[in-house]
Formats: sequence, C-alpha cells, structure tokens
Amino acid sequence: MLKIKIEKGYKKDIERDKKSGKYSQLDFDILKHIIETLQEEKPVDPIYKRHPLLGTLNKYEAMHVKSDWILVFKIEKPFLILVMIGTHPQVYKKSRG
Repeated sequence: MLKIKIEKGYKKDIERDKKSGKYSQLDFDILKHIIETLQEEKPVDPIYKRHPLLGTLNKYEAMHVKSDWILVFKIEKPFLILVMIGTHPQVYKKSRG
C-alpha cells in the first residue's frame, strides 16, 4: 500500500473546493474512493479517465472525479503524491506558474 503525501497546493485546493459549495458529499466520497484505490495500487474504473499529463506536468497523471473536477497526482513508490485538484482552468493556470 502506498503512503499518501499531500502537497501544499492540494491542501489549499481541497479547502477551496469544500468551501465553494460546488461539490456534493457524493463528489468527495468519489474522490476518497479514487485515492484509496490508487493507494492500494488497484486498477481505477475507466470512467475516471486516468491519463498522463503533457508539457510542464509531464511527470504527473490526472483523473476526472467529475467531468470538470480533476485530481492531479504522481506515484513515486512508496508514495502517492496528491499534487492539486480543480477545474481544467484552475489546474492549467497553476501549471503555467
């Protein structure tokens, strides 16, 4: 089982999204399920569209918790590193600096 490492940006993102009221408890439950599945190194359901990222984020992967709510992470054994979460514009804005 991978250990979870949470980056500062992810902590800020998740707090922002909790306060926004835009996401339901079910959305956060799905996010938790995705993280637990990754942590256990099990295959994640293809509906979440796991894919590698390109450009400045080429060392990371992403999964769609919802159509426009994206988890960005990296696996560096023994760690699952939670990097950021947000909409497409939020994630790509951060990736540009």
